[in-house]
Amino acid sequence: MSFTPDSALLARLSRGEISFAVVCGGAVVHECMGRGIGPALDALDRLPDKLAGAEVYDTIVGKAAAALFILGGVCAVYAGTVSDSAVALLERAGVECRWGVRTEQIVNRTGDGLCPFEQAVLGCAEPADCLPVIRETLARLRAAK
Repeated sequence: MSFTPDSALLARLSRGEISFAVVCGGAVVHECMGRGIGPALDALDRLPDKLAGAEVYDTIVGKAAAALFILGGVCAVYAGTVSDSAVALLERAGVECRWGVRTEQIVNRTGDGLCPFEQAVLGCAEPADCLPVIRETLARLRAAK
């Protein structure tokens, strides 16, 4: 397969109309507006049948999101911004990846450090190792609010 991102979805992502979409067989089967890792984790938890073999479009993909996509069985990912570690993980798993911007790391929302999820999974070698770490990090961040 040679993944060519859908131009209409790319336009909607760039205009901020959506932040996340799942495409199966050329049809959009899920889309949403969300922040951070939430849309990817939600898709893995609620839409596992739609992720397998799907294309995913996301505004920002770090290593944590990449791990979730691999665990869900996606075949291709488009990221508005992607980290080097996400690309490496996706490529190692045989998932095609395209992006608008590639960066060394994903920074946090305040821009003064690493994304907490990117930080949390730094030491994880396999996608399956990332999932419990992502859930623990999310629970800790939600409890701190």
